[in-house]
Amino acid sequence: MSVFSFDEKTGSLSLIKHPVDSGFPTSGTELIELFEQSSYCDFEVISANIGKLFAQSENYQEESLVIAKAINASIVINIDEKNMLAEATITTAKGGALLSMEDAQKALADVGVKKGISPRALDTFLGQQLEQPAGSVYSAIVAHGRNPKKGSDAKFVRLCSTAQDRVLSPQATEGGKVDMKDLGAIITVKPGMALMQRVAATYGEDGYTVFGDLIPANPGNEYQLQPFEGTKIDPNNPNMLIADSKGVPVALPHGMRVDDVLCFDNVDVSTGHVDFDGSVIISGDIKDGMRVKANGDITVLGFVESGIVESKSAVTIMQGAIGRKRENDDAFTCQIIAQRTISITYAQYCDIKTEQDLFIERQALHCDLSARRLIRVGKADDPQGKIIGGNILDAIRVETGELGAPAGIKTRVLLAQNWFELRDKQIQIADFEKVLASKSASLEQARDKAKKIPSAAQRQLFLDKITANEQQIQARAANVQRQKKLIKQKIARLLATSRLKVNELMYPGVELKIAKETMQFARIYPPHMIHLSEGKITLSF
Repeated sequence: MSVFSFDEKTGSLSLIKHPVDSGFPTSGTELIELFEQSSYCDFEVISANIGKLFAQSENYQEESLVIAKAINASIVINIDEKNMLAEATITTAKGGALLSMEDAQKALADVGVKKGISPRALDTFLGQQLEQPAGSVYSAIVAHGRNPKKGSDAKFVRLCSTAQDRVLSPQATEGGKVDMKDLGAIITVKPGMALMQRVAATYGEDGYTVFGDLIPANPGNEYQLQPFEGTKIDPNNPNMLIADSKGVPVALPHGMRVDDVLCFDNVDVSTGHVDFDGSVIISGDIKDGMRVKANGDITVLGFVESGIVESKSAVTIMQGAIGRKRENDDAFTCQIIAQRTISITYAQYCDIKTEQDLFIERQALHCDLSARRLIRVGKADDPQGKIIGGNILDAIRVETGELGAPAGIKTRVLLAQNWFELRDKQIQIADFEKVLASKSASLEQARDKAKKIPSAAQRQLFLDKITANEQQIQARAANVQRQKKLIKQKIARLLATSRLKVNELMYPGVELKIAKETMQFARIYPPHMIHLSEGKITLSF
């Protein structure tokens, strides 16, 4: 027979009779044991009432017989500082009612959570009440805001191949073989032919907080098609670039150009030097001592033998370039210079310089190499080429298979040398800030003197001039601060991205310089990457 009585309306658990009247239980300990063995064991015990039941008292009939209480589960919703996450915390029931889905949704609504609620996460979260001990506390994220998604930038899709594509795509012959000498017909376009299509930037997707507040998206950067020489915008489609003349198409960042093309079998004494305003394609070689200069692309399907190749666009040399070994600091007899990408199979005793990327398929022997961005020796995915001797005079990234040679041939690699130029600009800006500060101080002194001028008209005239000068100085100071911040960002980005990656071996005799930090290597190193970490040259294997 139970000694307990449960009131469902109030959730109170009481003794049917006072222990003094019933003679049972005889102590608080015995009562607790009975309670823990009953179906009400999860209820919250009211220890103070139990103590009073077993304390000696003349008015024991007035003591409450309630010894425990059923406590319903409760939920608290917390929102993070950015209003992007809603975290629910449940205190599980002690004999009382569990939280339902409706209870949780009401709690979210009460604090203003409207969007990003995950029904699945909420259902799983509520289901854990059955697994957690009575009165325990647990939490979970039940609603997520959504960050805005930046729109994609305008894109430019090329609709025709270029001369460089032709060189990099040898023609297949019967039987599935590839003839490396057969590069197909020279790629030309005619007036009206589609060259490039512009795909407009997208707006992006707006985000929202858990309160339903809109977070506007940043649209992608919009760029317009740029018609260069020999091209024009299609009059029927402002997003289409078409050819306006016959010639060789040249791809540029936001448009294309159509160059006149000049073709040679070889460039030698019979042709003389070449200086052409368009593109040049040479199906053979550039012979010793010859010079080819062009405003467009220069494509050489053979060799360059101690020649000079100079382009304001890209240079592609299929069979490689070789010069004569030089003495001391004499100039190389073979020089290749371009404002855009240079692609070459191999190079020996050459001076190669580009304002963009330099790609060498096999190896570079005793060359001076310089690129504004990447120098890669080997295939694109996993470069396994060789750099032996010579100097890499400047680049941001260098990737190669082997660097140096087992004999310890001196090989110098200089990265991020633009750091010195940027650092000089920082010093110039700091000096200019001092000049502006000195001028501001002089104007302040002049203002104090002007205030003492007896004549009001003359005094105001001087003060107006001083104010105008101060405004000019403030404008220049603001511009200086922008330049200062920009250069600081450029330096940080330069140092963060500069690295040397060796995929096979690096031999003794290599000297590496990143910005102003220098390190020499006197043993063989396995595959590794070298970069700056906290201002020091660091190797990562």
